Amino acid sequence: MESMAGRVAVVTGAASGIGRALALGFAGQGANVVLADIEEAPLREAETEVAARGVEAIGAVTDVTDADSVGALAQATIDRFGAVHMVCNNAGVGGGGLVRNQQLVDWKWVVDVCLWGVIHGVHHFLPHLIQAEESHIMSTASVAGLMSVPGLGPYNAAKYGVVAIMETLHLEMTRDPDADVGVSVLCPGVVRTNIATAQRNRPAELRRERRRRPENEAASDTADARRRNANIAAALERGMDPAEVAAKVIEAMYERRFWVLSHPELLADVNHRNRQLADLENPTLRSSFADGGE
Repeated sequence: MESMAGRVAVVTGAASGIGRALALGFAGQGANVVLADIEEAPLREAETEVAARGVEAIGAVTDVTDADSVGALAQATIDRFGAVHMVCNNAGVGGGGLVRNQQLVDWKWVVDVCLWGVIHGVHHFLPHLIQAEESHIMSTASVAGLMSVPGLGPYNAAKYGVVAIMETLHLEMTRDPDADVGVSVLCPGVVRTNIATAQRNRPAELRRERRRRPENEAASDTADARRRNANIAAALERGMDPAEVAAKVIEAMYERRFWVLSHPELLADVNHRNRQLADLENPTLRSSFADGGE
C-alpha cells in the first residue's frame, strides 16, 4: 500500500487499547476512520480524539458477536464513504482459569467475541475490500494463537482460530487474480490494554452460574482468582504501549506483510512448541510460560 491518505479505515474495539491506537494511527496517516465498539461513552471520546487529527471520523456502536450488527457497520461505512480500504477486526475479550473449571458460558462468550467477531468482520467487509483498489484486512489474534498457555483454554482456542482464518485468507488472496487485498494477523504479547476488565461488557445471559461448593474450596478458588487477576493487571500495566503496536500494524500494511508480532522475542517460545510438533514430542513449556494460569 503506497498511501493511506484519503482512504477509509474501519477498526473494531476502537474505544480503547490497541483499537483506539489503530484509529489514531490511521488518522495520523491521513485516513478517514470508522470506529466501532460496544461501549458508547468511550467510543464517542475516541471518535472526538480521532477527528481532532483533521480527518473524518464516525463512531458506530457495534456488537461484533451479532452478524447483523457488523453488517450494519459495513453498510454504514459504504453509505458514508462509498468504499473501505483498511479493516481491523480487533475487538476481543480475555478469560482465564483451568479448563476443568470452565463453564459453557465462558467458552461461548470468549469464542463469540474473539472468533465470531473476526468471522463476521471478514464476511461482511471482504466483498467491499475486493472491490476497492488496493486494500488490506488485519485481525488481532495473540501469541496465544501460536502456542497454548495453561489457564487460557477458551482464549487459546479462539486465537488459534483467528490465525487459521487469516492464514487461509492470505493464501486465497495471493491466488485470486481479481483481488488486491493484503492480509495480516496481529499476534501481540502483553500490551497495556483494558482486557483484564473485559468482564464489564459480558452479557447477563453469559454470566457464570454460581455453584454451591464447600466453603474452604470456594475461598481457595476466590483467593487464586484474585491473585491471578492481580498478576495480570500488574503485567498489563508494564505492557507495551498500544501506540507501538499500532505502528507495527500500519508498517506491515504498507509492506504487505502477513505476520505482525509485537514481541518478536516470544518466537523462542513459539519455536519451542513447533520443534516439539516436528519431532512429535509431547508438549512442554519453556520457563517463561511454565507458571501460566492457575
